[in-house]
Amino acid sequence: MVDSNGYIVGCNKAAKELLGINGDVVGEMAREVLPDSAMYEVLETGIPVVNNKVDIGGRVILSNHKPIFEGTRITGVVTSFQDITDLDAVVQELEVTKELNKELEAIFNSSYDEIFVTDGEGVTLRVNKAGERFYGMKAEEIIGKHVTKLEELGLFSPSITPQVLRTKKRSTLIQSTKSGKKIIVTANPVFDEKGQIIRVVTNSRDITELSNLRQRLEDTEKLMDNYRTEIVKLQKERLDASEIISKSAIMQQILILAGKVAGVDSTVLIEGESGVGKGVVALKIHQLSKRSEYPFITINCGAIPENLMESELFGYEGGSFTGAKKEGKKGLFEMAGTGTIFLDEISELPLNLQVKLLQVIQEKRLRRVGGNDYIDINARILAATNRNIPRLVKERKFREDLYYRLNVVPLVVPPLRHRKEDIPVLVEHFLEGLREKYEIYKKMAPETMELLINYNWPGNVRELENLVERVVVTVDALEVLPMHLPDYILHGDGTSAKVFVLDICPLKSATDELERQLLNKALIKFQNTYKMADALEVNQSTIVRKMHRYGIFKENVHLQ
Repeated sequence: MVDSNGYIVGCNKAAKELLGINGDVVGEMAREVLPDSAMYEVLETGIPVVNNKVDIGGRVILSNHKPIFEGTRITGVVTSFQDITDLDAVVQELEVTKELNKELEAIFNSSYDEIFVTDGEGVTLRVNKAGERFYGMKAEEIIGKHVTKLEELGLFSPSITPQVLRTKKRSTLIQSTKSGKKIIVTANPVFDEKGQIIRVVTNSRDITELSNLRQRLEDTEKLMDNYRTEIVKLQKERLDASEIISKSAIMQQILILAGKVAGVDSTVLIEGESGVGKGVVALKIHQLSKRSEYPFITINCGAIPENLMESELFGYEGGSFTGAKKEGKKGLFEMAGTGTIFLDEISELPLNLQVKLLQVIQEKRLRRVGGNDYIDINARILAATNRNIPRLVKERKFREDLYYRLNVVPLVVPPLRHRKEDIPVLVEHFLEGLREKYEIYKKMAPETMELLINYNWPGNVRELENLVERVVVTVDALEVLPMHLPDYILHGDGTSAKVFVLDICPLKSATDELERQLLNKALIKFQNTYKMADALEVNQSTIVRKMHRYGIFKENVHLQ
């Protein structure tokens, strides 16, 4: 306490300790002891100052200054001090805790997955925004209710919390919610120092769409199995009907060699351009072998996506990947049994699967995708390619050791342009097949057959077969003439002329025949001499004169 002049008239022991004062200070000027105190302001104004924080010696001191009046005259100031250092620290810590709680609340509610918290009895304590979305209810409607009650209300089923409280272990299951969602739920117990469960924290994720996709994938897998069975049947029917049609000496040699390798189980690599009939040669080897009564499985290594190739060839164990059938699936090697598996376009096989194929060939066993056990196989392996594998080996696109394993007995099927004597017999074979299929009879004119023999056939036998079918179904006449053939066959030398010469004749006769044919075609198309003249780029009078010269009349054309 100080008087009106600022002298200290009283100071108790507690004040001295708080202010760090030693000795007696009564009678001294307060400004010398507390130079920055607010009490001097109170002496001048008479207005109290309360809750004034000051730092004294590293301690937070709260001071209150109140004036003393005698009547209206200020006679002094009474100041009280309180050490609030610890209290201030608590206040700061409380502010930090509030901010942290606010941050955690934001994280809790912004989680895409549901977070559901109960106490050790199963009573709901907290649920985030995702939970509200799953259950179609506000958090306030859920908090405070026991999980069994919520299950009875149909919010979710089954409840996972009682299971965790019973087993005291983490648990995971699939729940159905009131809003029709499928969610995967994982609940974790939280223990106190005595080993008692005080909380159960549950995380849930919506897998409705994933579940639908999984079901569709399983349905598609079943459908694919049906398709595979049907495809195998169709392949067998097609291949059973396939035969090698040839009278060329070079193909006869190929067939003799195929007969020899059919008697043994050596791996055969069939090489040749696309469309030469490598698959038919492979089938011939199978039919002549002791395995002919067993399956002949064909797989085109270039037609199956790389990520599906391994499971298609070697199969997979149940649950080895998302969407896998529970019972697993046999691969084509297993499906072949003691038959033959034909790997067409083997050069398209990815490098990582080339390693596995090499192991299968060497060890005669395989391991399914996701499996641990080996499965013995007894299928014979035939392979085919239309590419230069030695070049691929140099380019590090094909394994050299696999190439040598496959190329035990090489068979090279020559292109059709190197065995032109096979073209007539192939054409007749295709015509006969189409006659039975469509009940349409057609024959090739001699000059047409000559054009077919002279053509280069880059697509080989497959291209020839497609062309024969094309003319059979599109040409109305009984006999297929050169004019019915595509332009690229008529002018295989690359010219674009529309006139072709089949044999040598006098130039005058050739000119007359050309004019006669042009006039006939133009009259059939236009039925008008003026339009004919425009198309042939001559005068109309020239058209009339030449028609009379060659005896071409409208009546005759109509009769034809």
